[in-house]
Amino acid sequence: MRSIFLGLAILLVTGATFAQGEFSGGFKAGLNFNNIDGPTETEDEVFGSNTGFHIGASFVYSITDLFGVKAELMYSQKGTQYTYDGPSYFTFYTTNTGTPIFATGNRRSDISVSNSYIDIPVLLYYKVGRLEFEAGVNAGLLIGSSGSGGITFSGMTQAGSPVAEFTTGVDFGYINGERGVNAIQGSTPITLNTLQAFLPGSIDAYYEAADNDEKKFKTLDFGLNAGVAFFLNDGLYVGVRANYGLSDITNEGQDISPVSLAVGNRYQTRNDEDRNVSIQASVGFRF
Repeated sequence: MRSIFLGLAILLVTGATFAQGEFSGGFKAGLNFNNIDGPTETEDEVFGSNTGFHIGASFVYSITDLFGVKAELMYSQKGTQYTYDGPSYFTFYTTNTGTPIFATGNRRSDISVSNSYIDIPVLLYYKVGRLEFEAGVNAGLLIGSSGSGGITFSGMTQAGSPVAEFTTGVDFGYINGERGVNAIQGSTPITLNTLQAFLPGSIDAYYEAADNDEKKFKTLDFGLNAGVAFFLNDGLYVGVRANYGLSDITNEGQDISPVSLAVGNRYQTRNDEDRNVSIQASVGFRF
C-alpha cells in the first residue's frame, strides 16, 4: 500500500511539473559535414568527408526555465566521398546475350555518396545563460540515395584480351537502380575475347551486384546526438551538433568488395559495420 501511495505521489509531482511547462516551436537549417565510419579493406580504399544540408522544424517543451525536452522533424543529407585506387576488376557484358566478361587490372573509383533521411531527433536540453546544451537520440528514415562520379579502369580479361584505360561515369540510384546489363547508360562497342561487348558510358548502382534483391543501404538508422546552441536573442540562435550512428547502414548482401572476385567469379560481400557520422552547423529561430 505504501508503494502505491509513493507511486501516486511521484505521478502527481511529475504531472504538476509538466503542467507548469510551456510548448514552443521553431525552425532551423544549416550544413552537414558527413562521413561514413567503417573499416576499409585495404589502404587503397578511403572514406572521405562530404557536405550536405539539413532543414526542419523543432518542437520544444520547457519543463522549467532552464530544462526541457525537444524534438525535431528534419530533412538531412548524409554520406561520404568514396575513393578506391588499386588492384581490382571490371565486368563487361556481351552485346548479343548479355553474358559477363570479367577483367582484372587497376581501378580508380571516385564516388560522392548522398543519402537523404527524414530525421527525428529527441533531446533533453539545459540552459546556462545564453548557451543551451543538448543530448539525445535520433531515428532516421532513408528516402533517397544516390552516387555520382566516375570509374577508371585498365587491365586484361581472364582470357588474355587487353583492356585499354577508359573512364565510365557513375549515376547511381541505390534505391531503384538497374542491375547488370540493364544498368548501362550509353555505350560504345568494344571487342573482348573476339566477342562484341559494351563499353559503358555511364552505369547505375547495381551494374556489378551480388545475386540477391537487397539494396546497398538500409532504410532505418539510429544514433546519438549531442550539441550546443548560442542564443543571440530570445529567439535567434546558432548551433553545432554531433551525430554518431549506432546502426550498420549497409546491407551485407550488397556491400561488394572492390579488391577481387570470389571463386566462380562471384562478387564478394563484406560483413562489416558502416555508421553515419556528421557534424551539423545550424541557424535557427524559436518562437
